[in-house]
Amino acid sequence: MSSTNGKAPNKRGQRKNHLDIPQRLLDRLTPSVLETPRSTLQEAEKPRPETLTLDKLFNRYYAARQAAGAAERTLEDYRKHMNWFRRFLASEYNGLDNFVPNRDVIRSWISHMLTVQKLKPSTINIRLRTVKAMFNWAMSEGVIKESPFENVELLKVPEEDFQVISKAQERKLFDCCELTTFTGLRDALLMSFLLDTGVRIGECMRIFAEEIDLRNRSASVRAESAKTRKARTVYFGARTQELLVIYLSWHEINGQALNLFLNEFGQPLDKNWATRCISFIGKKAKISGVRISPHTFRHTFATRYIKATGDPFSLRRLLGHSSMEMVNRYVNQDADDVREQYEKFMNRRNEQW
Repeated sequence: MSSTNGKAPNKRGQRKNHLDIPQRLLDRLTPSVLETPRSTLQEAEKPRPETLTLDKLFNRYYAARQAAGAAERTLEDYRKHMNWFRRFLASEYNGLDNFVPNRDVIRSWISHMLTVQKLKPSTINIRLRTVKAMFNWAMSEGVIKESPFENVELLKVPEEDFQVISKAQERKLFDCCELTTFTGLRDALLMSFLLDTGVRIGECMRIFAEEIDLRNRSASVRAESAKTRKARTVYFGARTQELLVIYLSWHEINGQALNLFLNEFGQPLDKNWATRCISFIGKKAKISGVRISPHTFRHTFATRYIKATGDPFSLRRLLGHSSMEMVNRYVNQDADDVREQYEKFMNRRNEQW
């Protein structure tokens, strides 16, 4: 014991766990103060609701459409159009974190596509429909309560005349293809095939070599390749048949894929390449006044077919349209065509008179 203060000295390193708390304070620590209510603990343990962002919403929608069996071409369009929307939001709204657009944002996007990107109303409507479908799905699933497309209308598309390639322009295009080379032969075959069949460029790039019937001069468009998901048969003429005979002999030896149209290494080509290729040939042929593109080839086929046969119903089957609405635009010919048909009609009446 210490001789100075009368307290026992603490041993070095000894743990001291005693507090000198007055009794009056200990009496105030009642059970109601010491115990935390169970409801408070349960509320603290509840998970916070997940913040919805555009990226999260799109991923859920994409997974749902994939599970529903949407075609790869359709899924590709979802990704492509959403990427355009993302680029706009990233530039105008500093990204997508914790952000789901409202109708003012949608209207701003439409204005941007019209005034800055200078896109056609038909192109803008395609992008809008894709994004709108996602929000409609989100509403049906109860993910959101209101779509940002509510009261936002699609743009009115003026009905323009179809551009058609003339026979003289067609000859210029084929004169630019050197048939003694593989690429020249393939490019000539591509143009001839499109002009003879009227298939969409995406469908054309997905046709397999084994789906070509040289004897019957026909080709099969598989359901999974068709835009409408319905299989159909298309036909081609003698020029395309002759080009196919030579091309398929090369394909049999050098082809590394099932697709009909391949590059010089035997690998499949896509519709973007085909569009650039045909556009390049058009510039090389110095054709003006007509946009040389795969879709112009499709319009040319449809216009020539309806003039030659006058049968819109077989044309609908060949083009792969699900309704007559689009085909009727080919039936509504320009003034010169109407005048020509009228003269034929009057000549027959005069003969009978």
